[in-house]
Amino acid sequence: MIKGIGIDLIDNLRFKNLIKKYGDKIALKILSSNEFYEYKECKYKSSYLSKKFAAKEALSKALGYGLYRNGVFPKSISIKHTKYGKPFFEFSDSLLVLVKKNCKNIELSISDTGSQSIAFVVIES
Repeated sequence: MIKGIGIDLIDNLRFKNLIKKYGDKIALKILSSNEFYEYKECKYKSSYLSKKFAAKEALSKALGYGLYRNGVFPKSISIKHTKYGKPFFEFSDSLLVLVKKNCKNIELSISDTGSQSIAFVVIES
């Protein structure tokens, strides 16, 4: 049974401007430590950051909490990929307890263009 859905659409220019203004500080607020390492190595930083934030925001909406509430912090969520490129979430220990308690399965889809990034999340219980 579907417990929640979430979607988020980001204008990549928004994150390009945030990176110009705050440098790595904005990435450090949003990314897990593994993601931050990838971010430092990637060529298109605003696109990378936009996709990660959109996925985390979509997840928070699907959970029904929103970001920064009930232990749902961007840094406690990582987006990884299977060997075939399918994205999935990995959670910090504290958030994993909440997720396991409320969710049986979580599906994530992420896409982008040059100017926008979008993420869609479905949670099953």
